[in-house]
Amino acid sequence: MLKPIAVVVMCLGAAAALARGPTSGEEAPDDAQAQKTVAAASAVPEAMKLPPGFKEKKRGKHVVYCRTDTPIGTRFKQETCLDASQIHDYLIALQENKSNVDRIRATCSSACACGQPGSC
Repeated sequence: MLKPIAVVVMCLGAAAALARGPTSGEEAPDDAQAQKTVAAASAVPEAMKLPPGFKEKKRGKHVVYCRTDTPIGTRFKQETCLDASQIHDYLIALQENKSNVDRIRATCSSACACGQPGSC
């Protein structure tokens, strides 16, 4: 539970740092380039592979990515929809969780776990 909160806090901190703009030693990019960069960052590519269970839906002029799941303790299904920036953050969090699991699996707790069966 603590890791997803930490991911959200880090994303919000990065967004706040980017919103402040350049520091005194850096030059500010021109407006056209900044708008192009923001548009490219917020747009989800058409060929993006969505995580399992997500489907693309249109809500008015907006495109959202929805999945249906059943929360623990109820039999009612619940639809969760994310926009482009939220799905991007979700994908980053999934990748980070996967790398954390791989890192934990690679940690040797004993010589036997490290592949030295003679010391078991």
